[in-house]
Amino acid sequence: MPTSEKRDLHVLYESHVAELDAFARRRVGADDSRDVVHDAYLRLMNYGDHLAIENPRAYLYRVTANAANDHGARSRVRAEWTEPDVDPDTLHSTAPGPETAANARNTLQQCLAALAELPEIYRHVFLLHRVDGMAQADVAAALGIPKRTIERYIAKALAHCLERVQA
Repeated sequence: MPTSEKRDLHVLYESHVAELDAFARRRVGADDSRDVVHDAYLRLMNYGDHLAIENPRAYLYRVTANAANDHGARSRVRAEWTEPDVDPDTLHSTAPGPETAANARNTLQQCLAALAELPEIYRHVFLLHRVDGMAQADVAAALGIPKRTIERYIAKALAHCLERVQA
């Protein structure tokens, strides 16, 4: 957009900002009226064919009314899907922070390295039980190994992994 058009739009906005704010205040309240008017101005700036606007003042009011309607719709959705007494800015994410995630990745790498050091049968039994979630009796039946042996393999693999991770 040429600089002269931007300047003209800015002058148009500045000359009507007070009345647009009053108009928006009646629709959305005093707390949000400035945001609605600013949003209307941004919409006006992004409109492609400024020369095609026959009545710029009326167009500004229409854009402000649309922005107020959109603001009201967003507010209703926000009210429907959030707790009324909870400030969203005070909520904490349940996702781990970057340091926790990095530590978890490091621990996982240590566990995988420790598992790689084990005899294959220990590793296989441990993974079937701990990762795949098979019961010890099912692992014993699937591999044709006594359940007591399965218990020992799992215990030894777990002890080995814990030793490596805590070292």
